[in-house]
Parts: sequence; C-alpha cells; structure tokens
Amino acid sequence: MKKSVILLATLLALGGPGGMASAEVKKGLTSVHLETGLPLHPGDEAWEQAPILDTDLLGQLVTPPTNTNPSVTSAQVQSLHNEDEIAFLVSWEDATEDRYHGIDQFSDAVALEVPYQRSDLVPFTMGGPGQRVLILHWAAFRQENIEGGYYDTPKAYPNYSYDWYPHAKPPYAYPQDWKSPYALSYIGGEKVLRKNSLKTPVREVVAEGFGTSTWKDIQGAEGKGIYRDGRWQVVIKRRFLEQSTSNPDWGPGKDSFFTLAIWDGGAGERGSRKSLKYGWIPLHMEEP
Repeated sequence: MKKSVILLATLLALGGPGGMASAEVKKGLTSVHLETGLPLHPGDEAWEQAPILDTDLLGQLVTPPTNTNPSVTSAQVQSLHNEDEIAFLVSWEDATEDRYHGIDQFSDAVALEVPYQRSDLVPFTMGGPGQRVLILHWAAFRQENIEGGYYDTPKAYPNYSYDWYPHAKPPYAYPQDWKSPYALSYIGGEKVLRKNSLKTPVREVVAEGFGTSTWKDIQGAEGKGIYRDGRWQVVIKRRFLEQSTSNPDWGPGKDSFFTLAIWDGGAGERGSRKSLKYGWIPLHMEEP
C-alpha cells in the first residue's frame, strides 16, 4: 500500500493538476473533420484518415480498491468529427474476449471522459464540484445483450431447470420482452427497464467528483466493439449537442481534452479496478 501511495504522489507531482506530463500528452490527438457521416464500425475505411495516438495506461491507484497490477498498459486512439457529432476509435490488446457478467465473471469495457469546460485544470479524476465531466462508457456485455439476447440463466446454463417467466421466452430480447407488467415486476421496475433496454452499449454518465457519477436522462451515444486476433476495437460516437440535456463545450474548431480508462474482465477488473490515463490528453478539433 505504501508503495502505491508513493507512486501516485510521484505521478501527480510530475503533471500537476492536469496529470503526468509527457511528450505524447502535450502533442495530443487530432480529430479529423469529415463532411460526411461518421462511421460506427471499427473496420470502416474512413478511419484510415485519422492519425493514431499511442498512449500508456497505468493501474488505478487513487481510491480503493486499487489496481496495482493492470492487465492493459497501452491503447491506441483515433477520432473523426463533422459539424454535428464526434467519434472515437479505441483499440487495445486483450488476451480474452469477455462479453458476460456472471459469478466471478466480468465484462471488458472502455470509457472516455471529456471535461465540460475546455480546461486541463478540471480534475481528471471524475471532475470536481462545479467542474463537471462527461463519461461515455462502452461495455461488451451490453453489446452482447443487444446482439445476442439477454444473458440470463438459459444462456449461461443451457440445460437448466427454470421457473415460469410469463413475460418472455429465452433468450430475452431488448426491449420488446421487457415491457409487460410481469417483466417490470421481475426486473425491478421502470427505472431498471430504462437502463437495460437501450439499443446502445454506451452509457452517458456525468460526475463532479468521487461518488457523484450519475446516469444522464438523455442517452444518445452509440458504440460498437469488434474483438479480433486478441485485440478490441471499439467505436464510441456522440452528438456534440444533444437536445434537452447538458453538453460539454466542444465542437468543430473548439479544442478540448479527453482521457480514458479500460477494464479487462478476464483479469477480474471492474469498478475502480481498471487501467487509466493519468491526465488529460489535448483534443485538437480540426476545422472544416
């Protein structure tokens, strides 16, 4: 524990409020402007126009439970944008494809964080009071639920014996199988339904410091992940300005910052046990 505290203090001292200073962080990532729509698939040829930023990641050492032996230590990031929206492509090596939640079983995931203010003085550790951040969190288990049906007992144990669920037959599909009164009672009500029946594997979260993470009522971000040859490639896409909700101060020609975190479910990573970038990375928004 003492070793972790010393390492964390060293990291923060190197970078001040914005985190660890390095040539890569100072250089930043250029989001290339396109006149066309943005791709959602990681294999789209449009990504060939976007420069690749290699970034090192470290284990989460700020708050317990920490991650002193992170599985993912580097990632590659690209970005494209047009007048209305922005997309990121994040890729990293992962020895196992983890798409499910179960007993001692966790999902792979990645999150991007953007400050509402275009300033690197906003704490990158989930923001701070009056210093809000937007977090876009993609998880493999959500994508699997959408594409392959809800991961419940019938999928985990095909030969199981089950009670009668009058609202649906497995595999349960989102959202049509979860709208009857029986289903709402079974899964915990309307709020749980709304959280778990969105047709996107990305969740929008806002925070203003530790313990303040809150789901946004408006969930407009999209995402798609592909696992191939021991590597995840995940696209996360969002409109700059979503209607009827708060938005960061960003857009074409408005440089900002971002940072990221990655979870390797096969290594038992979940919650605060993750790899992350200690500091903001400049995000250069190419003008039209």
